[in-house]
Amino acid sequence: MPGSPFSRAASAIRRLRGGLGELWWYTLLMFLVQRMGEAINLFIGVYLVPKFLSVSELGAVTPLLSVASFVGFPIAIALLPVGKFLNVFAARKEYGKVRALLTDSIALSLLFAVGVAAWLFSSGDGILERMHVSDRRIFIPIAAAAVLTCVTPIIDSAQRSLKCFRGMVVTGIAAPYVRLAAMLVLLAPFGAFGYLSAQVLTTLSGAVIGCVVLWLVFKKLGPRQSYAANLREMAAFAAPLLALTLASRVQGPVEAFVIRHRLPDEVTAGYYYATVFGAIPGYMTSALTTVLYPIISERFEKGESTGKIFRQSMLFTFVVGTLALAAVAAAAPYVFRLPGPWRAYQGYSRYVWQVGFLALLRGVQATFMTHESACRHFRYVWYLVPLYLIEAGVLYALPAWSLFNGVIPRAIWEAVNSAWAPSLQSFLSLIIFFQTAFTLAMLIDAAAGSRSRGVPASPQGATP
Repeated sequence: MPGSPFSRAASAIRRLRGGLGELWWYTLLMFLVQRMGEAINLFIGVYLVPKFLSVSELGAVTPLLSVASFVGFPIAIALLPVGKFLNVFAARKEYGKVRALLTDSIALSLLFAVGVAAWLFSSGDGILERMHVSDRRIFIPIAAAAVLTCVTPIIDSAQRSLKCFRGMVVTGIAAPYVRLAAMLVLLAPFGAFGYLSAQVLTTLSGAVIGCVVLWLVFKKLGPRQSYAANLREMAAFAAPLLALTLASRVQGPVEAFVIRHRLPDEVTAGYYYATVFGAIPGYMTSALTTVLYPIISERFEKGESTGKIFRQSMLFTFVVGTLALAAVAAAAPYVFRLPGPWRAYQGYSRYVWQVGFLALLRGVQATFMTHESACRHFRYVWYLVPLYLIEAGVLYALPAWSLFNGVIPRAIWEAVNSAWAPSLQSFLSLIIFFQTAFTLAMLIDAAAGSRSRGVPASPQGATP
């Protein structure tokens, strides 16, 4: 009805959307959707999970989930250029190539996923032993998570690249409720097995919604068209990302595993609570980068400047993340004193600001790398790869420092041995040091990179 409150509200929303533009409108939507589900996820993380999991299981669930990500890295490497070139072909209106690339990628990821699942069931006992977990049923959700880890990145990447933001919003709305229902049904009777199964069902729900969205897109793409002529261009794009992916697949799991592997169960359980609250400053980044990549990539491929959006995005990530960090750090001591299973770990509230600071640093890094990758600028790979490997080496070697006695000069051995001992604070200090170094290197690169951002070298795209 003209003039009704509903029509006036709809008109106001349209004006807001037009004023914000595509990037900030969909970033706002994604952020609101994610925050709507955050209350549910927070309830699950700080109440349901600790209530039904033992201290030993509590510290193991996050590292166990990282196993799926780790074993899926070969297919991630093979499909590195897919997300970018789905966007490239769409920008060039080569929709037959979009169909061909997406179909081939999903088929390849499914084939690899079957092999990963078979390997986990046949030779994965060592993983459970290192995580101090004896229930072999856990391999079922881990294998399922590994399969989804191989497939869902392609589905998610295709939605982002083809700018199917509405489907992603629907997924964001549905996923937390699927997770809550699965946790309520599975957590109490099955413990860690139930927790991991609920996580798998949540991911599966998003994959199903994504497949429906892509099927609707498929109907409009037209007949398949070969992209063989673009393989060299795709390889040139993937080469620097290959080095970065390999390094990050070493660095990331080392950060996740070393605390669990080297410290007692009670400490890792307390750290779990610190990570639940400390992750908040990074929430906005995921909403921004999801929308940022395809928009930047499309502008770059069309020869349009992306510098203004880049500066706005970096400033936004830093300011919003800093404000969230300040709020979380101030609230943490009070939250840990509230009734609940986390109350026994009040002493770990002091780590929340450190975990939050890490989330802020990683948010800035993600925004920078999202823009640079979308514009095929890969100078950051040259310094980030060695820094990743150095961090992994240090984190892995220091807890076993006694083994180096007699191997390296005595004075150096004694200096390090007296100054460093394995503890949660010592590990966090090292991780913060390296993450700060990563971020500073990127900021220096950004300051020096006032070069012509977002201008491709040719109609076929720039070479890295």
